[in-house]
Formats: sequence, C-alpha cells, structure tokens
Amino acid sequence: MAIFENITLVWFVAGVLFLFLEVVTPGFFLIFFGLGAWAVAAVTFFAPLPAGLQWVLFMAVSIASLLMLRKRLKLLFEGRLAKDDNIEDPIFSGQYIGREVVVLKEVAPGRPGLVELHGSNWQARTEGSGTFQEGARVTVRGLDGLTLIVE
Repeated sequence: MAIFENITLVWFVAGVLFLFLEVVTPGFFLIFFGLGAWAVAAVTFFAPLPAGLQWVLFMAVSIASLLMLRKRLKLLFEGRLAKDDNIEDPIFSGQYIGREVVVLKEVAPGRPGLVELHGSNWQARTEGSGTFQEGARVTVRGLDGLTLIVE
C-alpha cells in the first residue's frame, strides 16, 4: 500500500493512535509511546534511518520519557501536587494554612466533614481526636489532595 511507503507518515499516525488510545483507556503510559513515535517521525522527516535504528530510537525515547515525565505529569493531570514540588500554588505557598474556617458539617476522626473557606465549601478532616460541631471555628493545618486538615 502507498501509505506504508512514507515511513514518516506511518510513525506520525502511530503517534496519533497512541494519543487516542491514551484518552480512551485507563492508566497513563501510552502517551509516552506516542512521543517516541513522533520523535522517530521527526527524525525520519529530515534523514532516512534503517528500520532497526527507527525501532531503537522509538523505544529509547518512549522509555526515557516514561521514566522522566510520567510521575510529574500524572500528578499534574490528576490535580495533585507533591508537597516537595516547587510549583506555585496558593495552598502550598501557605496562603490558607493557619486560616480560621467555619465547620458546616461535623468533622470527626475517621469521618470527614465540610468547612467554608473564602466562600467555598471544602471537605475537611482532622488528624486529632477531637470532634468539631457545625458552626465551630477551626484552623487549617494542612492539605491532603482537596481535603483540608483542620484542628
């Protein structure tokens, strides 16, 4: 078939296919094989490579990008950031830590509740042994995902 004669196009379409499969399947790893395919497409666009070298380049770029980028991109796309990341975020920069919030739904150990912070409702939990009743004022001490840790 004529389409398989243009190897650059084949690698590019393979990259698009990996990207599509990433979107429709659970997990987060096929995009890196798409990046590998696009890298081979870019190289073969400028200089022809033997098939063996194309596969080596594909695997090298795919595995390298998987190992270097997966964890960080997964956290970014899931909306979670590691506390040791230096990404500017109001929560981790301390903007809300130490603020007083009002309990809207009882917060007890092992049973998250609801608090209000700057007009928005947040899920909250306590790491202590105390129970906080509706209407109580508590202090934000940390964050776990989108859940405030209060005391």
